[in-house]
Amino acid sequence: MLIQVNNDESIQNIIDSIQHHQVVIYLKNGIYREKILIDKPNITLVGEEKGKVILVWSDASGTLMREDSAKTYGTSGSATVTLTSNAKGFKAENIVFKNDFGYPKSFLKDKQAVALKNDADKSLFIGCEFLGYQDTLYANKGRQYYKDSYIEGNVDFIFGGAQAYFENCNIFSKKRDEGVGYVMAPSTLYNQEIGYIFNNCKFDSDGESNTIFIGRPWHPGKRAGYNPSAIVMNSYLGSHIKEEGWDSMSGFSPDDARFYEYNNYGEGSIVNIKRRVLLKEEMKNYSKEKLFENWNI
Repeated sequence: MLIQVNNDESIQNIIDSIQHHQVVIYLKNGIYREKILIDKPNITLVGEEKGKVILVWSDASGTLMREDSAKTYGTSGSATVTLTSNAKGFKAENIVFKNDFGYPKSFLKDKQAVALKNDADKSLFIGCEFLGYQDTLYANKGRQYYKDSYIEGNVDFIFGGAQAYFENCNIFSKKRDEGVGYVMAPSTLYNQEIGYIFNNCKFDSDGESNTIFIGRPWHPGKRAGYNPSAIVMNSYLGSHIKEEGWDSMSGFSPDDARFYEYNNYGEGSIVNIKRRVLLKEEMKNYSKEKLFENWNI
């Protein structure tokens, strides 16, 4: 079933009305300002032109809830678009996911502002953009594939426990006014062999040299059961990347996480004792085919 939508219509209303098992929603160019919850399987969003279909909202973690002003939304609740675990098989092409919360000028304590929270297994994104500052893309659960896409932020802007593969993506770290930055914060479960994989990506920035870590290990609530996993391979690393590569988080050392690199290049690709490099024969354990077994993408 194909549904065509203009930006004067509510995407949420359309999703709520869907009763078919396979639906493609074709979005005309424009700005769609609303929070969207997708909790149905096999929905596809297709934008008319790349970069010109924008799904945007402006909540942050510390924003007071409109439903109950005694509470705040929290990180998960700040998301512009949320895909629940029921949204298995979700696909997006030429869609911009944006959280335009005013991070640089805000006095809020909790400024995390998610553009997309994704719990959907077998979710696929091609030619998409994910725009924000802190906690832009919450790649949290299931198997996820991001291809030919652009992801930006300044602190932990790719984070969560999903098994996610990023291919041919531009990973852009926005300059911070103070302090260092972090690209990712995986929270992979200890019994998952693979967490995040970045292959043939470009890690770029408008920040100063040696100011941004590739990532740090997130253990939500400092609870047991996590062993964060990430590998960056065949990718360009700009001069903004810190020489140490990886940093600690909440007392958890990157040395105890599964953080690896392979065959990278650029000024930020430095080999030292803090940055573990895999051998060629080990790379078979980190293939797209292995991660997406039984998923024909």
